[in-house]
Amino acid sequence: MIFHTSKHIFAHIDCNSFYASCEVLRDPNLKGKYVAVWDQIIIAASYECKRLGIKVGTPIWEAKRILGKKLILKNPDHSWYRQVSERLMTYLSGRLGKVEIFSIDELFVEITGMSGNYEEFAETIKNEIYRDIWIPVSVGIANTRIRAKMFWDLRKPFGSFVEFDTNEIEEVFKTLAVTEIPYIAKWNSARLGSRIETVYDFYKMEWMAVSKLLGRNGSVLWLELHWVDSWIPHDTEKKRKSIVCTRSFNHGMTDNKTTLWNALLSNFERAYETMLAEKQWARIIGVILRTKEFTYSNRSLDMGDVNIDRTLMIESIKHLLNEAYSHGVIYRTTGVTFMGLTSFTPKQLSLFDIPDKVHVHNEKISNALSKLKTRFGENIISQGMIRKNTKQELPVMFEV
Repeated sequence: MIFHTSKHIFAHIDCNSFYASCEVLRDPNLKGKYVAVWDQIIIAASYECKRLGIKVGTPIWEAKRILGKKLILKNPDHSWYRQVSERLMTYLSGRLGKVEIFSIDELFVEITGMSGNYEEFAETIKNEIYRDIWIPVSVGIANTRIRAKMFWDLRKPFGSFVEFDTNEIEEVFKTLAVTEIPYIAKWNSARLGSRIETVYDFYKMEWMAVSKLLGRNGSVLWLELHWVDSWIPHDTEKKRKSIVCTRSFNHGMTDNKTTLWNALLSNFERAYETMLAEKQWARIIGVILRTKEFTYSNRSLDMGDVNIDRTLMIESIKHLLNEAYSHGVIYRTTGVTFMGLTSFTPKQLSLFDIPDKVHVHNEKISNALSKLKTRFGENIISQGMIRKNTKQELPVMFEV
């Protein structure tokens, strides 16, 4: 079979420890410190934490054991993270033209025909983003998107990697585990057999063999590694019907319920962020458990109405895990699904709405209302609204 080598050049730009970097952006005093964003488990960590083994999915008790009082824990603020993401994407659109947004913190941009040196471009755009947006990124450049995405990972944090020489690339492939290929772990590398250990092993397989074992998605990845431009990122402007995020344990399969729970929380975090980034609500939430024997134990829950209530969703996942889990059964894959998606536009809250993590709480207004109620009674606001509607003036008691 004859394949046509890609004549396009793609840059993959990905933020380093995005949530933690956003927290440093908000409070520069955190720079260089051990910052972790958490919600029952670690969901993002600064590279200072990562160097000590604290990463996504690490239990809080373990992170505290390693760092003690040096650990700075932050609750996730997705509203703020989306603001920073939109600022970055808008900046790069103006700087580079059309960009392909892949997630809240990464994107592709085609730079085919760009004048100048690609290595210089990678270093320049990386430094300009940090100067203007204050978020560190890493850049990978290749002639297919999957190669660019893999190359970004080689020099993080705040690095760049550009390579087009086939011999040099094959040497790099020999040093990488096959699970370093994006998405391979989702289909479970065990399907490829024990002899396929590195990216190079996968790269040297016959295309028909890959297609038979992994289907269309696997063959697309194989083609991308062979310089065939065949993979298109999800179109974030086209609303999808469901969001699925999974994680395979591969050789670390387990029957430990706590391990499964931590993996599901990690799945949820990625799915939830995707849902918010695409401005969607979900009505149905599901849990995927796949056993060692490749059988499924899936559960789903209809929440009755579409929403983005984080606490409700996490409690629903816990409930579904309890239903799907069987003691003594070995599991190889976990996953979280959001279905029944509906587009939404965030609304402006009134003064009387109860704030939650999705909305910004104006403490100044809240304190003023509390003082009014303490001094003049719980009904002072409603009385004021009645007087306003009947053209009566409410005397000003003090300044807010």
